[in-house]
Amino acid sequence: MDSEGAGGIFQYVSHSPPQRARMHRLFLIQELLCIICEHVQNDHTGSIAAGRTLASLARTSKVFHHVATRALWSRLDGLTPLLRPLASDLIFTAETATWPQPVSKLRRPLKMAEWEVLRGLARRVEHLCVHDPARPVDVSVVLSLCHPPTNSPLFPNLKSISWNDERAETFSFIRTLSGPTVTSLVITITNNSRKWHIPELSILASLPYVCPNITEVTLPTDTFPSLSDALCAWNNLKEIKCGAIEGNALLHLAKQPALRKLSFNIINNAGLGLDSSLPSGAFSCVRDFEIHAANMSFLDPFFNRLGGSPASMHVLVDTNPPPTSITSLFTALRRFSSTHLQDLSLRLKTPPSPRVLPSHPLHLFGYPQLQANVGPYMAPPNHNLMGYPISVGYQPPLAPNGFHVLPLGGVSTSGVTCHTFTLGDFIPLTCFESLGRIDIDINHSIHLDDDDLRALVSAWPHLHSFSLNDTAGWRAKSGITQIGLIAMLDCCHELQKLCIALNTDAFIEVPSDREGIENTAMRTIGLADSLIEARATVAVAAFLSDIFPNLTTIVAWDSVVMSRRLNAGMYAERWKHVSEQVHGMNKVRVQERKWWLTDDEGESEACDISQV
Repeated sequence: MDSEGAGGIFQYVSHSPPQRARMHRLFLIQELLCIICEHVQNDHTGSIAAGRTLASLARTSKVFHHVATRALWSRLDGLTPLLRPLASDLIFTAETATWPQPVSKLRRPLKMAEWEVLRGLARRVEHLCVHDPARPVDVSVVLSLCHPPTNSPLFPNLKSISWNDERAETFSFIRTLSGPTVTSLVITITNNSRKWHIPELSILASLPYVCPNITEVTLPTDTFPSLSDALCAWNNLKEIKCGAIEGNALLHLAKQPALRKLSFNIINNAGLGLDSSLPSGAFSCVRDFEIHAANMSFLDPFFNRLGGSPASMHVLVDTNPPPTSITSLFTALRRFSSTHLQDLSLRLKTPPSPRVLPSHPLHLFGYPQLQANVGPYMAPPNHNLMGYPISVGYQPPLAPNGFHVLPLGGVSTSGVTCHTFTLGDFIPLTCFESLGRIDIDINHSIHLDDDDLRALVSAWPHLHSFSLNDTAGWRAKSGITQIGLIAMLDCCHELQKLCIALNTDAFIEVPSDREGIENTAMRTIGLADSLIEARATVAVAAFLSDIFPNLTTIVAWDSVVMSRRLNAGMYAERWKHVSEQVHGMNKVRVQERKWWLTDDEGESEACDISQV
């Protein structure tokens, strides 16, 4: 929401409501008006369109004025809207080196009459995001609001606080906002180098006592003692997102009957002593887990102590897990109900680093012919092998299970031997018939063929998102052809997101017949590190355009890890051309459909005339 537009909206509707307007009796029902305003907010959350619509409703009639004005002020992004209706000589904007936008400042202290106006507006606010980067306020403004000339709360009806102000000097304002009406607290600090001083930690430790009715809380991911103490002081939490949790806090949360969603970090797995401290049947009511762990050694004892059956399990690890740990995780999940787990994610945290492109991105190195009896992979009959992105004469090493894998491209395995995951590693997940989302990204190779993919997805009829190694890449010759992809679409009618590696060896020319199946929900498809010859781009584009008529983007070779591989730039450029061709083909198909509809209507009219 731009500053001038937003300020004009809030300032205008603070005037008296219109006196004359004819309204249908239906709009005299207050519940209906509230539903209308809520619908406007939900459709345009955080946009200037919602503010303009609510402002228009407020100016329409006295009937709408109070309900629309309350809805307009119920959600605020930043403190600037509260200041604009005040005296014109109170606020001025100035350029600063800290912010790219002008900052609002005070010329003088607020007068009592101005405090009354501000309190009248603040009592309407139910959800407040403290800082708006587009309309920043000076530290002096925030500190002035910390000391209103009254013993009553400045925001008496506030329900949720979203604290996103990085400045340490303003953190005391959160105490002014806090109160028993607040049920949601989000403290988002993106500056990882920021130091939390004793005054700030003291304020943080006091929040459970001034906001005792908190049910949803998001706390900073930094590690400090006040975090665990604060969590132990709340007893009605339903959703928690925080940083590292100590053992006593984890034990306290394990017994909370209202807790439904838990997101936390584990730094010292051994220090928790889960085998002895965590009770059996812990977290029995939690349905959604998000766990960030240093490694996967924490997960086995944690899962063994869990009660209930989670619907969502997201795991992020800092070090590449060994194959045995991943297999153990998939096997351990089978102790949960097969009808409950709907969302599974296992990802290796990838540190940010610059993309590295090869010095000759368009130079293609030929892949050497495979020696006889070196592994179970067989090339498709009557098709030439494509060039792999490795140097001439290089024989790729065999993984422990016999598949050829590509070089890691500068990715550290942290001492873990690279393993190629096959159907057998994923089979334990086929017992979860309700799975709708699977997202796995690990620093190991993957090899699946058409039959493997069909065996997996046939067990997940509700699958809508399926992604394997979208960052690391498969690093092995994919055995999934267009046949396997079509079979997947036939099994998973709700599929909306997909990332796999595709074997394009068979794409030589555009076929004369259509495939006979299509998915209209797919807008973006990920093809990881799929290889493609220049001669196959048109045929691949025609195939993808046929089965995905609404496809707009193809993502391939786009991660930092994959960009470090030889010839990554060449393959990325080819897939970019495929994406452009698909976009153009889909436009042509739309035109053809319009022509067909026009011809059908003409034939229908001709038939009607002949019958007359």
